[in-house]
Amino acid sequence: MNLVKLRNLIIGLIAILVIIILSTIIAVSFLSHRFYPLQFESEINNNAKKFNLEPSLVCAIIYEESKFDPDVVSDKDAIGLMQILPDTANVLAKEMGINNLKRDDLFLPEINVRFGTYYFRQLLDRYGGDVDLALAAYNAGFGTVDKVNKDINSLPKETRDFIRKTEKTQRAYITLYPDELKVSEEQLKEKRLNFFELASAVFNKIPNKNRK
Repeated sequence: MNLVKLRNLIIGLIAILVIIILSTIIAVSFLSHRFYPLQFESEINNNAKKFNLEPSLVCAIIYEESKFDPDVVSDKDAIGLMQILPDTANVLAKEMGINNLKRDDLFLPEINVRFGTYYFRQLLDRYGGDVDLALAAYNAGFGTVDKVNKDINSLPKETRDFIRKTEKTQRAYITLYPDELKVSEEQLKEKRLNFFELASAVFNKIPNKNRK
């Protein structure tokens, strides 16, 4: 092989490699925004500000609870974006000075997110700002958390998985929507996913019947 052919071969291989890399970057960007959507932005930001919460964490809770579906109802009758139980909502409504709350009101994003963020703020305060314990209580109830003396490792696997998934999802939202969710420079630097971490998260969202 002469030098000209070798040079052309190398150029061709480099071009193919560049195309593959660019295609991968574009695909990861497209799929990450598809798998981690941002909806109800104003409701999230307004209530996060009101109750001194990170909007990215609120997004992560919504994602893990309902995948941003305001109409979802669990088998335990938890409703909407932040999966609020009607009985819990009635207690919270009295505290918040809201009269005549109806069950169907919890399907409204502005009401559901308001109740969910207010409740999560309560849990954070109850556990001295410990996000893991607050997430555990949001998932399993503060009675469950108190029963194990706030020992995360003694909680049910489902609850421990909820904590882990929510915190990873928060990092995805920090990475994808720093401007929309008013992420600070410090938090972005600390929690932003690198490209390979984001690509891995996206890959794990792709349905695969052979993947356990």
